[in-house]
Amino acid sequence: MLVPPAEIVGRVKATISECTVNDVHECLNSDTLVIDVREPAEYQRAHLPGAVHVPRGMLEFEIHKLVERSCGNQNIALEDQPLVVYCGTGGRSALAAASLQSLGYKNVRSMAGGVAAWTQAEFSLAQPS
Repeated sequence: MLVPPAEIVGRVKATISECTVNDVHECLNSDTLVIDVREPAEYQRAHLPGAVHVPRGMLEFEIHKLVERSCGNQNIALEDQPLVVYCGTGGRSALAAASLQSLGYKNVRSMAGGVAAWTQAEFSLAQPS
């Protein structure tokens, strides 16, 4: 029997932490690493200010280097680094958060609603330069 993707995402969401767009907006200038897991064209159209782009398909291969490069000089263990992942509506970021947890990251959250919720909250997006 085939399983619909929405069912898989629903199961995953029961195992991860989600946060609101307000939570993310408040932590943009903190030690939290905000990661956009959308496709390159989506990121190029607009993204959260200060977000780092790692497409969902490359996340597991790139995350250790990214966290070490971005956060390695802080007084926090790499596996404890606060990470927020987001996508367009929250499905891909939920899957990404579960994957990051399986890689050993302990402080991972998925932004509920993704860029759609961010836009609806009327928070600004960074445009390509």
